[in-house]
Order: sequence, then structure tokens, then C-alpha cells
Amino acid sequence: MVRISSVLKGPRRMRRVAQIASTAASHGLGFLVGRMDLLRYLPARLRLPVQVQDEPPEDLPARLATVLEKLGPTFVKFGQALATRPDILPPHYIRELERICHHVAPFAGDAARSIVAGELGRPVEEVFRDFDEQPRASGSIAQVHDAVLPDGTPVVVKVRRPRIERVIQDDVAILTFLAAQADRVEEFRPFRLPMLVDEFAQGIGRELDFMAEAAYTHRLREQFRSDDRIEIPAVYWDFTTARVLTMRRMEGVHVSEILTEPQRPGIDREAVARTLMDAYLKQVFILGVFHADPHPGNILVTEQGRVALLDFGMVGHVRSRLRRGLGVCVMALGGGQPELVAEVAAEISRVSEERAEEFRQELVVLLERYSSVPVDRLDLQHTFQDVMDVIRRYHAEIPRDLVLMGRALVAVSGTVMRLSPGLRIGTLAAPYGRSLLMQKLSLVGMRRMLMAGGYQLGSLVSDVPRALRHGLQKLQRGDIEFRVRHEGFEKGLRELDQTGNRLSLSIILAAIIIASSSLLGAEIGAVSVLGWRVSLLGLVGLLFGLVLGVWLIVSILRSGRL
Repeated sequence: MVRISSVLKGPRRMRRVAQIASTAASHGLGFLVGRMDLLRYLPARLRLPVQVQDEPPEDLPARLATVLEKLGPTFVKFGQALATRPDILPPHYIRELERICHHVAPFAGDAARSIVAGELGRPVEEVFRDFDEQPRASGSIAQVHDAVLPDGTPVVVKVRRPRIERVIQDDVAILTFLAAQADRVEEFRPFRLPMLVDEFAQGIGRELDFMAEAAYTHRLREQFRSDDRIEIPAVYWDFTTARVLTMRRMEGVHVSEILTEPQRPGIDREAVARTLMDAYLKQVFILGVFHADPHPGNILVTEQGRVALLDFGMVGHVRSRLRRGLGVCVMALGGGQPELVAEVAAEISRVSEERAEEFRQELVVLLERYSSVPVDRLDLQHTFQDVMDVIRRYHAEIPRDLVLMGRALVAVSGTVMRLSPGLRIGTLAAPYGRSLLMQKLSLVGMRRMLMAGGYQLGSLVSDVPRALRHGLQKLQRGDIEFRVRHEGFEKGLRELDQTGNRLSLSIILAAIIIASSSLLGAEIGAVSVLGWRVSLLGLVGLLFGLVLGVWLIVSILRSGRL
């Protein structure tokens, strides 16, 4: 359980929570502020601008997306991360979250120079022959500058925004608390927000560290070094740190431009489509690491006709066991065996035993429906969404990277089909599926499985007696403890505590008023007020009681529990 004391430490975070509550309430999400019980954590002066409603609005997804957009970079990125989980969020939420964008003004060029100099330990003039202070692009976490190395090599320098780490650290801590609170709200409980926030915290932490992006870029460049059709930027490690990333500048025509100009001269659209599809199939089925943000703006065609992949800030992983499962699915789909695909999907998705058979049957019906549609007439986006709908209805728990992989392949397939409608994607994918199956059945693959199985069996044999003995010893000593937690009981305790505090305050208030009224006629410190001599002590006490009483009444009325 998240303790609010560990989250709202200091006035900065307190003000941020007040801003979040106020923004949510002003955009029609006051019911959420009330059900999450946010106001009780804020000082009285910060509660006043917040208006709480009782019922959720009809356009809840649109309002939620607007609020996330208003709250700045961290919440925008969280909304964009939520949009990548169609396996958990319904389509109408995904549609609204996908439109979120945050136009961030670039920070000053001299600030970028200062950061680069501080990170590299030398003045910018000594590191680069030329450094353009006007950024090429600006984002919520970093901005990109053109530069030239002393040997004349054109590069791009990605510079992290100043003080962005503290902003994200504060917002992620607050998001963690808010997710725990929102998990008690009926409308949001199916979204598993605590899990999604935890995933987001890990992902944005990696995104802040440019060394991770550099490592993935370098790794994929090495993997594609022998393929003269693919180009991935070189990383210049001597000029790269956690806050500064320097890479070779890639020049060419973005695929987004090619898609808008069908007859662009000098571009072999079919060759580009085949190369792009091949590159992603290799990443997913062979390498196990893939570029997870393949929109057309991140893909360009160089003057040499190579397909260049850019921006590896978001990558996904496909573990070997999952790759083998995907290989089986590819071969089964090609061989008209939807039952086998559904069986593998049920195993990967970890559906509850009670609903597994029903889940498999629904997937089989869905796959059979689409199997008769020609690939060039198939709406891959719609098909992917239908599969995600089934997964969401059965509360299947599939790895986030698998969802990212599905989205990436759907996006790439859509781009490929727009470039070359006659290209048969299934024909390109089949060899990768066969290759994975052959690897699994080969002597090397069998030896690896036996080694892994032997290690796990050996660990089980050695660990079970030790764990059993340890448990028996604790039982003999009387150290066994049982913990029972009643869901929602903590909220009841808080409300009971709040009621007790108000009752105590009311008793104290009554005592102050009675005592002050008795003192009014006394001669102790008497003063003249409108010709009436009263005790100053009694008057001050009565006024204090009046203010305290008004505050108590207002707080009770605002809580909606009169």
C-alpha cells in the first residue's frame, strides 16, 4: 500500500496534487477527485477551488485525455503509454488517448550548450566543429541539435531537458499514489492502473537514460551490419552520456513523404516495402529486440536506397520461448490450423482455467472469420483490435512487449501495404516461422532445453527440502503468522477516524463558545464595544469559536455527507 506521507513530502508535491485535483475537477472529473478521497490530503486553503461532483460524465474518456494533456509532459507520456495497451483499455479510451500530444517549446540553445559541455567535460567548441543552437526537433524530455564533428562527420546531438528528472520523479511518485486510489473506483478498477503505472515508471526511467537508447541503437546496428539494405545510425560513444546522445546524422526521404507522393522519382516502393517488412520480421523472430515506434516519420530512405530506422527510445523484447510460440502461430496460420494458434495464445495469455476453453473457442471463430479474407483486403488494424477485444473481455494477462510487438507489426504492415499493395506479407513471414521451429527441434535447441530443464529440476530438488524444513522450524517456534486484509476496510477506518475527529472538534467548539459567553460579562480586561463593556478574552474566544464553527460546517457540506 502506498503511504501518502512518502509521496506528498514537501510543499512542492502538495501543490502539484492540488493542481491535479483542481484540473480534474474543472474538466468534469470532480467525481473522481471525490471517490479517490484526494481532498482530505490537502490543506484547507488548497481545497477551496476544487468542486466535487457525484456522477461520472458521459464523455469520460475524452475528459480524461484532456486532463492528462493539461497536466504536462509526464502525464502526457503516461496517456500515450496507456494508448499502447488495447488489451486492457476499451477502444473508446484508446482513441481519445491516441490524440494526446504535447507541444513543448524548445529550451534555450545556450542551455543546451552548457549541458553538453558539462556532460562531456569540455567546451562545445572543442568537441564539435559546428553546433547549431536552433534545435532540429523538440520533445517533452529532450531536444535534438545538428552538429559536425572535427573530422567533418555530420551528427545529431540529443540533449535532455534541464531539471526534467525532478519533475518526472515527483509526477511518477504522485501517479503511483493516484493509481492506488483510482484502483478503488469502480470505473477504473478493470484497467489495473497500479500495474500500468509501475510499467510506465520503469519505461520512462530507461527513456531518461540515453545510454540505454545508445546501447540498443548500437546493438541493432551491429546485427544489421551485414545487410546492405538496412541503415541504422552509428553511436559516437566518446560524445555520449546519460544526458547527451550523439549519433550519425541520417539524410534521406522520410517514408511519410513517400506515402504522400505515389510517383516520387528514384524510389523503388516495392523494394522499400520488402526491406522494411524483412527488417521487422528479423527483429521480432530472430533478434528478440525490436524498434517499438515504427511510424513513417521514424523511417527514411537514404540516397543509396537503403531503409534507415531512427529513434530507438522505445524498444520491445521478445523472449526465446515467446518467439517459438509465435513461430508455431505463423506456421499454423499458414497451414489453416486456427485451433493450434488459439492453444498457443491461451498459454501465452495466462487465461484463468475456468474460462480458458471458452477463450480458445472464441479465438478460433475469430481467426476462421479472417482466414478467408485475402491479405491485401484485410484491415490489419481492425483485426488486431478484434483480437485485443477478446483478450480484454477474458482479463487475459499478456506481456506488454507482446502488445507492443503486435502494434509495431500492424503499423509496419500497414505502411508496407500502402507502399506495395501486391506484396504478400504471409509469404515473407513463413520462412521465419519455419526457422524458429527448426531451431527448437535441432540438436542445439534440444540441448539448450535439456540444460534449462535440468537446472530447474535440480533447483527444485535442492530447494524443496530446505524450504520445508525452514517452515517446520517456524511452526515449532510459533513464528507462523497469518495476515488478513479486508478490501475497503482501510477506507472505513479513515472515515470513522474522520468522524471521531469532527465529533471531538465539535465538543471543543461548544466548550469554547460556552466559556467565552460566560466571560463576556466579566470585568477581566473589559473593553467598550458599541457602548457595551465586555471582556476582551471572552470576545476573542467567541470570535475564534465562530470562525472554527463556520470552517467545520463548510468542510462537512463540501464532503457531501451532511
